[in-house]
Amino acid sequence: MNYPQKPFRINIGFMINQPIGYEREIPFKLPHYVIDEDFELNDLEGTIILNRTQSGLRTFGEFSGTIDAECVRCLEKFSQPVDSSFEELFTFNRKEISEDELLIPEDGFIDFEPLVRDYFLLALPISAVCREDCLGLCSICGENLNERICSHHQEMINHGELLQSNAAGSDLGKRKDEKANL
Repeated sequence: MNYPQKPFRINIGFMINQPIGYEREIPFKLPHYVIDEDFELNDLEGTIILNRTQSGLRTFGEFSGTIDAECVRCLEKFSQPVDSSFEELFTFNRKEISEDELLIPEDGFIDFEPLVRDYFLLALPISAVCREDCLGLCSICGENLNERICSHHQEMINHGELLQSNAAGSDLGKRKDEKANL
């Protein structure tokens, strides 16, 4: 499979003379794609659908991939799945453009990379977690609690059990006192 340097730069010149309603689907499958120096996608798959309208093009994009992320709880690296979709309007007419439409460049090439990048960035979780039940790091020694429970954390667990049993015992004692006063 050929992987051009700019796979998201699409020549839409063939769409100009097509009838309204004409549709073209362009699939993408890239094992690794660098969008920015600090933003890389792995196993990138998706499609861009171009739909000819009266004033230009209506485009739909759906993509999925993975990024290398760091868990905010345990600081371990993991592969984060990310899905993104977008819909944008491109117009031929420079005079009647609204704020939610984009212009089709005069050379007939639309570069979808900025759109793909922006919509993927919007889809990224603010606090990436390697798994739902991640225990994180010990706040005292920094031990990864997913790998082993450190002595500090074991003391906190034991102390928490002691507090729970004391709380239950003190409630029990209060109930006995209340019954005795009746």
